[in-house]
Amino acid sequence: MIIFLFPKILGYKTFVVTSGSMEPLYPVGSLLYVKKTDTDEIKVGDAITFYMDEERKIIATHQVYEIDKENKEFKTQGINNKDEEGNIIHDANPVKFSQVIGKPEKSIKKLGYINRIITTPPWIYLILLFTIFIILINSFLEKLVRR
Repeated sequence: MIIFLFPKILGYKTFVVTSGSMEPLYPVGSLLYVKKTDTDEIKVGDAITFYMDEERKIIATHQVYEIDKENKEFKTQGINNKDEEGNIIHDANPVKFSQVIGKPEKSIKKLGYINRIITTPPWIYLILLFTIFIILINSFLEKLVRR
């Protein structure tokens, strides 16, 4: 729980990597710890986590390859998104400064799978039921021992 909850207390948001667009830097299944970052501190070459759409439903982490300060936009790319010749393909749409969530500061391989299991239904309900079941069994066993 410390791995999942303590970073949130320190101001990090956690995200699970679900695509291979940033491999090998962030493999699928990794848990990313993202810290809110002022857009003035973001440089070309930095990875940023951002909302891909205006409804803020799709989140991605890609590398900044150009900064357009006049239009307040970042141009990004997935470092593993390549054409037939091996050239990195740039993202079709720029990222507005207002879409930026922050910069990933740490990632832990495969931990994202565990995070997804313990934080999404139906798994969270099963874990809760299992915990209640263990508490009840423990309580029952203590009563048996006292007799």
